[in-house]
Amino acid sequence: MRKAGVRRTQTPELIVSNTETTGPCSEVNASRLVRPLGSTRSQHDKEEVRALQLLGLTSCEARAYLSLVKNGPLGGTELAFLSYVNRTRLYGALRDLKRKGLIKLMPTVPETFTAVSPLTVLNARAREMADQAASVLEVVQKLAEEYAAKAKGGGPLELPKEANELWHIEGRKHIYQRVDQMLRRAARSISYYVTPAGLVRAYKAQAAYLEKASKRGVVVRLLAQTSKDAHLIAQEFAAVARIRRTTKPFATNFVCIDGEELVVIESSPDNFDAENGADTAAWTTNKLLVGLYENLFERIWESSPAL
Repeated sequence: MRKAGVRRTQTPELIVSNTETTGPCSEVNASRLVRPLGSTRSQHDKEEVRALQLLGLTSCEARAYLSLVKNGPLGGTELAFLSYVNRTRLYGALRDLKRKGLIKLMPTVPETFTAVSPLTVLNARAREMADQAASVLEVVQKLAEEYAAKAKGGGPLELPKEANELWHIEGRKHIYQRVDQMLRRAARSISYYVTPAGLVRAYKAQAAYLEKASKRGVVVRLLAQTSKDAHLIAQEFAAVARIRRTTKPFATNFVCIDGEELVVIESSPDNFDAENGADTAAWTTNKLLVGLYENLFERIWESSPAL
C-alpha cells in the first residue's frame, strides 16, 4: 500500500517528496525534491558553516559544499534537498564553488557534482588566515602597550564598562543606517576598511554620503580588498576618496570617524546586497578601542599601494 504524500519514480534509487525546503538559503515555494536512498537530510553544523564563511564562502556555498563532502557526488536536485538550498540559488552557488576550485562537474547525464578535498584549497587558506590573525594580534598587543605607556599617569585606561560604551546592532539595514549617521556627522576623517563585497555594498549605500563628506573637507580614506567584480567600483570611489588596495584580508568591515567613534561589522553573507543580511556589528566611542582600530588602519594604509 502506497503511503500518502510519497510516490516512487521510475528510477528505483530515488524517492520523490513534496516536502518544501526551509532555511536561510531556501525559498518557500520550492519544487519537489529528490532524496537518494541511504542519504541523510539534516541541518549542517553551524560551526562548520560559519568556518567556511570565514574562509570566503557564502552560506549557500558552504551548505552545498558540506553536502557534497558528506554524501559524495550528487545531482542538482539531490543536492538541493540535502543542503536546504533552493535550486534556483543552488546553481549560482555551484558556479562560484567551481570557480573557487572547490567542486568539479562530472561528465554524466544528468550532470553530477563532486567536492574537491578540503586539503586542496581550504587548508592553505585557513593556515594563511591563522598566520594573519597571529600577526594582527601582535600588532594589537603592541598598540595596547604603546597606548598604556602614553596613558600612564593620566588615570586608568578607558575600557568598556557600561552598556552605553559598546552597542550591539543586528541586521544589515539597521547597521548601515548607523553608518550613514556617522558619515553625515564626520568633521575631520573617515577611515573605512572593506572586503570586496563590502566595497560594492558601500558604493550602493554610502557613495553619496562619502562624496558629501569629501566636499565638506573631510579626509576620506578607503582600504579595500579588490576583486575582478569590485575593481570598477573601486575606480568609481577614487573620484571621492583616497583609496588603496590591501592584501591583508580581514573577515570584518570597519569604519572609524574622526578618531572618536567606531563600528565593526561582521557580514552574513558577505555579498553585494546592500539591504538584506543577518549582519552583526559593534558600535563604540570608547577611546581605547577606537584608537586601536585607527592605528591598525594607519599601519595597513602605509604599507598598501594606491589603487
